[in-house]
Amino acid sequence: MRRRSARKAGDSAWPRAVADRLDVFERSRQKAAPWLDDLMSKLGWDDRHRTYEALGVVLHAFRDRLPLQECVSLGAQLPLLLRGLYYQNWDLSEFPRKYRHAREFLSRVRGGLLAHRLKDAPEERVVQAVTELLTERLSAGELEAVRRALPPEIRSFFETGGASETGRRWLNEERAWDKFAK
Repeated sequence: MRRRSARKAGDSAWPRAVADRLDVFERSRQKAAPWLDDLMSKLGWDDRHRTYEALGVVLHAFRDRLPLQECVSLGAQLPLLLRGLYYQNWDLSEFPRKYRHAREFLSRVRGGLLAHRLKDAPEERVVQAVTELLTERLSAGELEAVRRALPPEIRSFFETGGASETGRRWLNEERAWDKFAK
């Protein structure tokens, strides 16, 4: 018994529908490209894949710390390709994570960079570049909502990039309440 194709000979509508679907992916890639180009420029890198991985690590660190509503709102502002990266491997059973200090945030980013074989990428510089990118690309209202949802030390990455004049500000910083814990 011969199988009959759903497509009739001479029917050109089917290939056009496939082309339209593929066009969605091409448009998605085109919308994500300027984001990655800007981030590559900020980091001084020339490897798009490396930049994509670093962006994903920082977005995951923010995503895992934000409340659910802010997570979804932030994801909605990203181009489709980057939105997929943002939601990749999201585990709601460990959500939201409660790290409060920049040192813990940077440690999480460092772990993600190491997992992606980006051991030479300075985590504080990568976070600073990504927050600059988000500041430029997100709507003002969404950016403010994300900032408000973060603890003060992590929020400050959006204000100053987390860096001070002397360099690695957060890693050895003494907090006021540490003096009383002794």
